[in-house]
Amino acid sequence: MQLTRTVRAAGIVAATAFLGLGGIATQAQASSQAPAGVPRYACNHTDDEPTLSVGSRGAAVKQAQCQLDSVLKRHVVVDGVFGTDTKNATKAFQQCAGLASDGIIGKDTWRELNHWWWNDIDCDK
Repeated sequence: MQLTRTVRAAGIVAATAFLGLGGIATQAQASSQAPAGVPRYACNHTDDEPTLSVGSRGAAVKQAQCQLDSVLKRHVVVDGVFGTDTKNATKAFQQCAGLASDGIIGKDTWRELNHWWWNDIDCDK
């Protein structure tokens, strides 16, 4: 999966340079020029997808927060700490995606979150 993310991220960089947008798209810069199937955010903290809940910390939490931030209109702080705000964001995403809203990021939530993130879908569309 890391190779896929790297290839897709390289596509964003190439498209950005080709279109003369003056730099590399970063997490803080959503690219409206990104082709379909390429996420607006470069969330490349890790490929690990463990079950996450309140108290979890680390790169997998950052990855989830970054992806949640993308699909929830940038209202999630990416700090690597799964606290109350991340739990609430997870529940909001789960409701939006039609999943059980328990605030825990497990296999089903990861699957949907990855799908929504890669396909540039947000909960308000």
